[in-house]
Amino acid sequence: MLDAVDSPIMPQMHVSTRRDLLVCRKCDAEFPEGRATKDGWTYECPECGEASGLGEGLRRA
Repeated sequence: MLDAVDSPIMPQMHVSTRRDLLVCRKCDAEFPEGRATKDGWTYECPECGEASGLGEGLRRA
């Protein structure tokens, strides 16, 4: 019998999906939504830093 420590299956906290991806309209970089925001309210491209805002500078993939 396996206990929680020996379990071969580790639950994942969060699985990234295609819906979680954003694309920068300026540099075309593609990245997870979590990399583009620090507070969950404002968004900025982590690659170029020039594009901001969902729908304006960033779009969903």
